[in-house]
Amino acid sequence: MKHLYIGLLISMLSGWSYGAERIIVEPVSEKVYDSQIKIGGTVIPFKKITLTAQIAGQINYLAGEEGDRFSQGALLAAIDDAALLAKRKAAYAQWQRAHAAWQNAITLYNRELWAPRSKTAMPGMGFPSMFDNMFSRPMSDALNITDYDAARRADLISARQRIKEALAQMESARAQVEEIDVMLRYTRLTAPFNGVIVKKFIEVGDTVQPGQPVLEFAKSNHLSIEVNVPVSLMGALTRGAIVQASINHGATLPVRVAQIFPVADNKQHTVKVKFDIPLGVAAAPGMYAEVYLPNPQSQGLKFPVIPEKAIVKRGSLPSVYVVDPKTHQVYMKIVRLSQTSINGNRIVLSGLKRGEQIIINPPANIHSGMRYENGTLIDHQPEQKD
Repeated sequence: MKHLYIGLLISMLSGWSYGAERIIVEPVSEKVYDSQIKIGGTVIPFKKITLTAQIAGQINYLAGEEGDRFSQGALLAAIDDAALLAKRKAAYAQWQRAHAAWQNAITLYNRELWAPRSKTAMPGMGFPSMFDNMFSRPMSDALNITDYDAARRADLISARQRIKEALAQMESARAQVEEIDVMLRYTRLTAPFNGVIVKKFIEVGDTVQPGQPVLEFAKSNHLSIEVNVPVSLMGALTRGAIVQASINHGATLPVRVAQIFPVADNKQHTVKVKFDIPLGVAAAPGMYAEVYLPNPQSQGLKFPVIPEKAIVKRGSLPSVYVVDPKTHQVYMKIVRLSQTSINGNRIVLSGLKRGEQIIINPPANIHSGMRYENGTLIDHQPEQKD
């Protein structure tokens, strides 16, 4: 009975299958080692502006803090405008005074037009007025002593001149009001588009001068990667081309060439290029990014490529587990890897060759000597004798 129990136990151990997950075995593929070059860059907003103060004054309103979102046209900051409002009242009073003078000048002109002073008789009634109209004025006009028509024309010109002067004063006052209105608009900084406050340079109560930065505002729902690309790699880049990139050493994603700057840096010999990131990608301005660009100087050297998850790190040396296609035995191989990871794959510099069958998802308890059968790993223990 005792020997039967031991035999059953050995039989169970010898056929024990490790792990409920199905083990995946795939052949090693090859990839050109230098087909792509990794260039580091930075995630930036699609659009970013710095709102600056246009007039001097004290900040009396700020809409929010860094990270707060606002719609286009929302008030972000305001400068105290009490002094400007007082100036506007004074300028408007000048306009009203000039307007009254303009109306009075028009009235005087109409009176001169229909009742000229040059033809007004002497004051009084009776003989003096009759004598002036019948004898004095005609005699004076006939002897060229007094030209009453010329005097009337001069009076009309003078009346028109007073209208023009009043109109000029009125326009000057109106211009002052409009100038102050523009200055009042400068006291209010509004969001030029839907976006988020990236950085604040001031606080409520601070005094600002013209040109001083107030807020940095960005359109953060659309992000880009800004990269300084060496001139030697620009031949393979065109606007609209799709390349691979990774953000913060994460998984790769496709990005589109959005903008290629027309002038190269004459010191670093690089060209600034912007790549659009797909919407919804978990990223933020300032993150580190890497873009994989085609290498026009590639030598076409091929090396084995394996998935990152197939690598087992026990100690300081990375290794993989290979399945013998004839015996189905599992054994470990130490490999030398490159530092570059592309699309979740690592390039093997030595230790593997193309076509070898490797375990893609090795379990934690894997070891050499196990057998791979029907998607599972079986650990056959040696039989013990009685």
